[in-house]
Amino acid sequence: MMTLRILGAVALLPALLAFGGCSAGSSMQPAASTAEGAGGSAEDSSGRAEALPEAKPAGVPTAGEQQIARTASVGITVPDVEAAVARLRQLTTTMGGVITSENLVTKVDADGISTPMSTMVISVAADKLDTTLDQLKSIGKITSRVISSEDVTTQVADVDSRIKTLDGSIQRLQELSKQAGKISELTQLESELTNRIAERDSLIAQQKILAGRVAQSPIAITLETPQQATELETTGFLGGLVAGWNALVSSSRILLTIVGAVLPFLAVAALVGTPLVLWRRRTHPRAKAAPAARPDADKPADQG
Repeated sequence: MMTLRILGAVALLPALLAFGGCSAGSSMQPAASTAEGAGGSAEDSSGRAEALPEAKPAGVPTAGEQQIARTASVGITVPDVEAAVARLRQLTTTMGGVITSENLVTKVDADGISTPMSTMVISVAADKLDTTLDQLKSIGKITSRVISSEDVTTQVADVDSRIKTLDGSIQRLQELSKQAGKISELTQLESELTNRIAERDSLIAQQKILAGRVAQSPIAITLETPQQATELETTGFLGGLVAGWNALVSSSRILLTIVGAVLPFLAVAALVGTPLVLWRRRTHPRAKAAPAARPDADKPADQG
């Protein structure tokens, strides 16, 4: 019996050794791979952190989407420009926008009447452009509205592609600079690396500008007061009366303009012509008396 037990143990020994080796190998292999993976990711992340910051700025739309940059310009007639400016500022705040430009001037017409005029540029989110344009009706009477759209999808895709290409080039130059043996080679590689990084930073700035044009929509708004006699009707008795009065005023202006232009010439003509007229009046009776005396002198000759 003892002999059978010993033979059984000897027969099971290789199987136990094989099972133990496999389990030990399997338990050690993940640890090694985990350590290797951790080391590799740390190395990659440290390498990228040196000269490869995040290329895609915040707010840039996902690649492949259609990128549309929209702008608008609106003309509004209001009775009071300053009050309309205050309401427009409040509306801009309500819509979550900002005022990027504001200009208030005073226009003086030919009659010397001064009227204020304001030009403002507000920027709102692209998805709130239509809503903001509708809300502008509460400011005053819309006299003009122009909406422009530009498809910048190709520009966005081109800039993104060039940034990715430069990222790969910068990474390769960094690896070559670690393997450079001569100072001249290292200097040349660093110069090329600096140029690539500067070009990539410029493209990232363009990317941010394009993203801002897509995300925000500027609206140029002109605020003016109405012209004279625009609130009355242009038809019927009142319309005819207003039209006749305006025609009379226009005719009077034209007549006064002509008189003012001719008056200097009339003054010069009066100064020169008055002495001539007086001289003619003095000499005219003598010229008439001389021909009247000739028929009386010729009568005896005719009778003879």
